[in-house]
Amino acid sequence: MKDVAPNIAVAVRTKATIGESPLWSARRERLLWIDIMGRQLHTYDPATGRDDATELPTAAGLLAEDSSGEIVLGLEHGLARLGPDGEIEHFARAPHADPAVRFNDGKFDPQGRLWTGLMNKEGKKGSGVLYRFDPDGTWHVADTGFDLPNGLEWSRDGRTFYFTDSHKCEIYAYDSNSVSGKVENRRQFFGMNPADGKPDGLTMDPEGYFLSVLFDGSAIARIAPDGSLERTIFLPVPRPTSCAFGGDGRTLFVTTARIGLSDAQLDDAPLSGSLLQLDYDDALR
Repeated sequence: MKDVAPNIAVAVRTKATIGESPLWSARRERLLWIDIMGRQLHTYDPATGRDDATELPTAAGLLAEDSSGEIVLGLEHGLARLGPDGEIEHFARAPHADPAVRFNDGKFDPQGRLWTGLMNKEGKKGSGVLYRFDPDGTWHVADTGFDLPNGLEWSRDGRTFYFTDSHKCEIYAYDSNSVSGKVENRRQFFGMNPADGKPDGLTMDPEGYFLSVLFDGSAIARIAPDGSLERTIFLPVPRPTSCAFGGDGRTLFVTTARIGLSDAQLDDAPLSGSLLQLDYDDALR
């Protein structure tokens, strides 16, 4: 296991309360990301350095893009489409929706099904739900009992689904049926001491390793396919949240948060809340 501290650049210097859910839109050639509590959708153009912010009507805990390039937002406990001119079209509501919950992270699978977690905003343990929302508009409860549902990903062959519970500091693996969409046989894939950070956003790198961003850990954990920790990539902020690769496949963008940090902590980590980037090849040296 290695510890590395690559060169970090600032893509967007801003003060997002909770930057989250970065995704590269090949159709737009832009990196999209959200500030959950700031109620903003950001669109960043690496070619020009311009970042445009769109105001949202509520807190947004989910940002995903389907295979057609349509952007879907999770606004509190409802799903909405983002129109070409920035208009918001609400189209679905979570079955367990109430004012105490909101969506937290989500992705489309190759079959066009949206997977997302529903979390309790007050931290009620065991109340989190993993949903599958199918293209025909039906909701399915895939699993329950989470404290804080978070990052998710699939193996390259689609046979294994991975899902994070940040408060339990665990990432789970499931057997996944790509035809039916059913997941089963949950087991721990990766676990860690909360003193070292809490696993948050999850993505796969070009080599098939998993990148789990460590909130309160100032780092990204690179996890081998067998669940072992291959290396820790350190960052200059205490509360990184998630990451995504840009269009070149090697630039890694990292969202970060300022929420809950004291003035002294922000003085020590002034990039908290900004969108960061690093050369992933540099992180693997």
